[in-house]
Amino acid sequence: MTVMCPGCGEVHDLAPAVQVGEVVTCTWCAGVLLRLIQEGDAYVLREVPHASCPQCQTLLPLPDTVQPGDTFRHCQGAFVVSYAYGAYALEPYG
Repeated sequence: MTVMCPGCGEVHDLAPAVQVGEVVTCTWCAGVLLRLIQEGDAYVLREVPHASCPQCQTLLPLPDTVQPGDTFRHCQGAFVVSYAYGAYALEPYG
């Protein structure tokens, strides 16, 4: 299946094993997560909101409805989502 990256416009051939709803990355767009979705008969990539865990540095996908001030649990702790300069971040809760 062939899809276009919404960030850079590059066309990517996805492996047959990639299913709708899965998260993939673009080799040209460093640090961007993309979810494969189906719109009618077409397959498209949508950017997934994400942030790095401040404890383990894992890149975590956030819910599509995430808003600054939301809480997020990871690494046995709670974090508050912030948004600045076009990026989400997780800050210790409290």
